[in-house]
Amino acid sequence: MQKEKTIFLVGRPNVGKSVIFNQISDSYAVVSNYPGTTVDISTGKFKYNKETFTVKDTPGAYSLTPFSEEEKVTVTLLKEKGAALVVQVVEAKNLDKMLSLTFQLMETGHPLILVVNMMDEAAKAGLVLDLKTLEEKLNIPVVGTAAARGTGINELKKVIGRELNAKKKDRKKSNSRSFTGELERQREAKKIAKEVMSSPKRAEVSFAYKLSFLTMHPLWGLFFLGLVLYYGLYKFVGVFGAGVLVDFIDGNLYQEMFMPLLTRLGQGITLPWLKQLLYADYGLFNLGLRYSMAVVLPIVTSFFLFFSLLEDSGYLPRLAMLLDKLFKTFGLNGRSVIPLILGLGCGTMAVMSTRTLETSRERFIAVLLLALGIPCSAQLGLILSILAGQPRALAVWGFSLVLILAAVGFLCNKILPGYHPEFYMEIPPLRLPHLTGLLKKTYARIKWYMKEVFPLFLLVSIIMWVGNMSGVLDRVILMLLPPLAAMGLPGELAPIFILGFFRRDYGAAGLYDLVKEGLLSGPQLVVASLTLSLFLPCIAQFIMVVKEQGPVRGALILVSVIFTAFGAGYMVNRVLTILPLL
Repeated sequence: MQKEKTIFLVGRPNVGKSVIFNQISDSYAVVSNYPGTTVDISTGKFKYNKETFTVKDTPGAYSLTPFSEEEKVTVTLLKEKGAALVVQVVEAKNLDKMLSLTFQLMETGHPLILVVNMMDEAAKAGLVLDLKTLEEKLNIPVVGTAAARGTGINELKKVIGRELNAKKKDRKKSNSRSFTGELERQREAKKIAKEVMSSPKRAEVSFAYKLSFLTMHPLWGLFFLGLVLYYGLYKFVGVFGAGVLVDFIDGNLYQEMFMPLLTRLGQGITLPWLKQLLYADYGLFNLGLRYSMAVVLPIVTSFFLFFSLLEDSGYLPRLAMLLDKLFKTFGLNGRSVIPLILGLGCGTMAVMSTRTLETSRERFIAVLLLALGIPCSAQLGLILSILAGQPRALAVWGFSLVLILAAVGFLCNKILPGYHPEFYMEIPPLRLPHLTGLLKKTYARIKWYMKEVFPLFLLVSIIMWVGNMSGVLDRVILMLLPPLAAMGLPGELAPIFILGFFRRDYGAAGLYDLVKEGLLSGPQLVVASLTLSLFLPCIAQFIMVVKEQGPVRGALILVSVIFTAFGAGYMVNRVLTILPLL
């Protein structure tokens, strides 16, 4: 049996590997304008002249001497699996910084193609690159691309196909030589870059450059962050996604049109248990299908679109630089911004992305904060929508949540042993996102939601139905009544907390229903929203926590979250009882 030919895409973070992967393969990898997007391996198929090859998009690597988890994954893959072809992607403007990895890849002996990407941005900066001379000096194929615009992709496909089909004796023999160390590689990289790059005209200071500076300014940066949070999270995700869209899809379409149709279709069902499973309060139609498709899906779609805009614009690395000093107070650094913001989309993926953090101490603190109080997009959207009409309640909820997260992070920084790593991150240029790219990325994430999350909603509905029919649910509810009473909350919230353990957004959807029924006062609404925000991570996220941190630390995080959530709810209820804030 002939061995399958595999292409590995390799390069530093944020050079466009995943964009090129999407252009040359039949699969789609989520592409982001900040480092650390690809943590695991994305695999697709590359077709050329009726032949099919495997193509793998590897995590970003600065060197083949691995320090981070991403680099370890890439280096292990190159060493253990081997490759029919390695395609290294570099950024045109920073060629001098990236050729050092090229020399290391040459030393491995793998057939190598160098892709000089973002040629359009280099041209805007007034740089001219002589790729023909670069190819002669390295003696490997060199292709220039502007992958986001599709420029140079057809030529790259032809070169890849040619190299894959070339016999070993016909390939160019790279001008590789042994280097005594990394400093020598860097000196040689700068020498070659200087010979192939020129600046015939002085680039003008663009508006994007000035805006980039302002987004990282200690004062103006906070102003821009406030605009992003207000118009992005509050107005777009909270008011529009969780308000306008959910009201229309859930109220006008699902409950007034779709649910009556399902009820008529089920009139002929004679089996009581089946009718209960489908139509009861915890049934598939009233709980599983409705919550997942009519309540949560519109919110996560609006968040995915907003988050894709942040990613592709290049704002997130600037936010990391802005918040680096603040995060050091909590034992983290600016790089931790990325998993914490990813947690606003999906906590499970965010926990997985903490692998990019340098130390186990940082990873533990980040995972604890994610499990404790970083609400996922649907939960956040619903809570923002619920509290949108009560500005004071929204302010108390937001202040309390931030204060608790800050206090936990500060205590962890003081208690946990370990050192504070230095923060370094390359800042990509600010870009105007392409609409096609935004829609493709949003579609890919919705597709992931339908595949991974939608079945969980149906499964939770079945579990709740079984628990209700067997009486187990009633016993668990009785156990929750005392702590709820201590927080001044009604017993109707007990099933909501149980739902929140299965899926955080499920619990928020249940709270959304209670609010629509008018069962909660202002203070109760704040306490319930805060406690649910701090309550247990969903099952999928908790499994990932145990996988990343181990069973002992996972159990410690679980216990800490439970006590913090109920303790915070009790304290806020006492404060609101004494002070007439609402």
